[in-house]
Amino acid sequence: MREQQAISRWKPGQRWYYPLLTALVIAGSRFITRTLNSLVIEELERFESLRQRGCRGLLTFSNHVSLFDDPLLVSNFGVTCYEEVRWVAADAMNFFGSRWKAGLFTAGKCVPVVRGAGLDQPGLLYLGDRLREGGWVHIFPEVGRASGPRALMTHPLKSGIGRLIAEAMPIALPFYHYGMHGILPTGAKLPRRGKTVRLVFGHPLDCDEEFLHNVALREDGTDLVGQALWEALAERCYDSLRRLELLVNAAAAAPQ
Repeated sequence: MREQQAISRWKPGQRWYYPLLTALVIAGSRFITRTLNSLVIEELERFESLRQRGCRGLLTFSNHVSLFDDPLLVSNFGVTCYEEVRWVAADAMNFFGSRWKAGLFTAGKCVPVVRGAGLDQPGLLYLGDRLREGGWVHIFPEVGRASGPRALMTHPLKSGIGRLIAEAMPIALPFYHYGMHGILPTGAKLPRRGKTVRLVFGHPLDCDEEFLHNVALREDGTDLVGQALWEALAERCYDSLRRLELLVNAAAAAPQ
């Protein structure tokens, strides 16, 4: 019942003040990550090159460490025009649990999703529509936020990312970040300062029909379909994130 109430507070659409609120959040996020702390972004040109992609949707995905990985990190990608700002899947209870939260995060183009509620819920369908329209969507496809002293990924990705790819055929771009557990550790109410975050973009995946066919093809010549295909696509996305994780953490562990 509480989750249904949270979702009911989501009123998609645009109000005149939404761009203003979003601009303030972007500015505040940049202040936290670049002034109070240090953010190093590598291979940003891979993202920038995809901003002019015609009618193709862009699906970015990353590991998830702190409650506010988005907008703290994503605000630094150089996108300020409200129409081009990403849509993002957001936990219904955390971000739509009250009327004022729902108003703020709806303005920030957050879309409520409920963990464990299946892949036919309104939020995921809405994000799929945005991708088919050529928009930018960001998701955190892990089960939840990473824990532990190094905040490493420990679970496979949820099949929802596979469904979005299979049905919308976007360009998918992974990025991995390390250090947000220092700025906003689990349970912290305010961000810390003097920390460094490293963020690295991977290579884009052009999820066209040929890509889907190659992922779906079985050894016996038949194709994976439905849930099996979505899980195979999620596994492919996990592999791309895992390679980035190994790269970033190898550099972090190297002697200076």
